[in-house]
Amino acid sequence: MNNDPTLGQRIHQRDILTSVPAGFNTAEAQQLLEFCIELNNQDDRNNAHKKADPNVYAKATEWKIFYDSRHPGNHEWNKSWPYNPIDDRLKDPNNPDSNGFGPLNNAWILVQSLKDPTVFAIAIRGTVGEWHSILADAYATSIPAYAGIEYPLNSALPVTFAATPKAELHLGFSYASLALLFEDDLGILTQLHHLKYNHKISKLLITGHSQGAAIATLIHSFLYYALTDPNDRYGLKNSLNPDKLKSYVFAQPKPGNLQFAQDFARITKENAYVINNDRDPVPQVPLSLETIAEVTQYIAEDNNKIKIGSWLNHVTESISHTTNSFRDKLAELFSDKMADKFKYANIERNIKSYFPASDEKPYVALADSLNYTLAGQLVPVFGLEQGGDLYPIGSSADSLLQHHASSYRLLISQQLVRQ
Repeated sequence: MNNDPTLGQRIHQRDILTSVPAGFNTAEAQQLLEFCIELNNQDDRNNAHKKADPNVYAKATEWKIFYDSRHPGNHEWNKSWPYNPIDDRLKDPNNPDSNGFGPLNNAWILVQSLKDPTVFAIAIRGTVGEWHSILADAYATSIPAYAGIEYPLNSALPVTFAATPKAELHLGFSYASLALLFEDDLGILTQLHHLKYNHKISKLLITGHSQGAAIATLIHSFLYYALTDPNDRYGLKNSLNPDKLKSYVFAQPKPGNLQFAQDFARITKENAYVINNDRDPVPQVPLSLETIAEVTQYIAEDNNKIKIGSWLNHVTESISHTTNSFRDKLAELFSDKMADKFKYANIERNIKSYFPASDEKPYVALADSLNYTLAGQLVPVFGLEQGGDLYPIGSSADSLLQHHASSYRLLISQQLVRQ
């Protein structure tokens, strides 16, 4: 047995290099992280005490903002827009607490490559410091990955995020995805249709940091199924080869359960990467709550006609009944509350367009598990205690030191071998 005390410490040395998978492009990942900094550090750039810090500014070379939901028509990075607070009918485009849209205050940008104008990227904003945005994190129970979103109340939308049986999603992130995708004017589907008719799209990259990382993962899965839908419900089928979807997400909280992660691995292959810092607390949530019933459910099914299986079925069914009863009540409560909030969302025109009244609507199904896990191919970076001399914590406590997008920027530059 090797008792070398330095063995476990080497992983945190400054000269550590992580070999990245074949399909991972470090330069590409670094640029996508800059798009996240544009969205997530807007409040810092408007803060008198932080605006002098160069780390809060996006350094997105060779890309331009094509569409910005915070201020449609904006094409500039790190922009501070003129705003007249006297006219309270206008939302302040400089304030992340109010410049999002939908019930969960979401925001996103569409970015175009200057080197290859047929390459575009979608970046999703993470949590901001107001309760509508925080609500998307807090509603941490699961819903089915197919037809799990309840809209309107007591009616399920036949939206597909995964095809694997028992695949389930984080409820809050799912409804945030609904708003981002289907918002009538500012939403992703509306803007992708504009793009389809005016530009060739050879590749679409997807990114997000923190909450935005989990939502970006769901957006990736949704777009894959939209592009491969034989009925072409969303009118996107010929706009892009689904194999040309690629995502890099950072500090990803768990977006769904094990079966969703398996489905996502199947459809994305070498086109979805999760860059998580081992010292960052956010990728460890939501907590995975798994019962013995979930672990043994297929054992029981396989043995249900054999004598030895009868006692196993009895035990697992008893445990399942108790846990599912509590989870179902929680999921139903959260879903009803979210469906009620979405009565005031600006999504009605698109919902009616994509889901006409003549369509047969599936029943509202309940979820079976909370065995959350990350989704995508993990590419780890290893945080430094108190930030080392790379991103030192300073004299003030910082519970998110290891989570900041600017910390990820430095760790990626230091540790990931370029391809």
